[in-house]
Amino acid sequence: MLLQLAAWPEVEGYLRSSTAIIVPIGSTEQHGPHLPLGTDAINVDHLCTKAAENQGGALVAPCVRYGVSHNHIDFPGSVTLEPETLIALTLDILRSLYHNGFRRFLIVNGHGGNNDTIDVAAIKARKVM
Repeated sequence: MLLQLAAWPEVEGYLRSSTAIIVPIGSTEQHGPHLPLGTDAINVDHLCTKAAENQGGALVAPCVRYGVSHNHIDFPGSVTLEPETLIALTLDILRSLYHNGFRRFLIVNGHGGNNDTIDVAAIKARKVM
């Protein structure tokens, strides 16, 4: 089930049987002249959706479609976030979901430039949740 396509009563029902949610994080950046800028976000979103289906209907949060991509910024259409922005965004998402009753989070990263930033966000999340 995709969180953005669910009505809140469906999410409430889901939370009666599971408190897990998959949070995909990608990027919008160049991948050569032959691939779309959203390749990382498209891939991780698809991977998470298929994994959820294979696990009997786990819930998937909307994909974060921007990441830390400073080394790609000179390619037209590439978008980058500061590491602090991605950390804050990830924490806000996790806090909101935690407030709603989710307790098990699987963050799936689709962009190598996000690795360290997501690690920091996960460390900070453990301190506040």
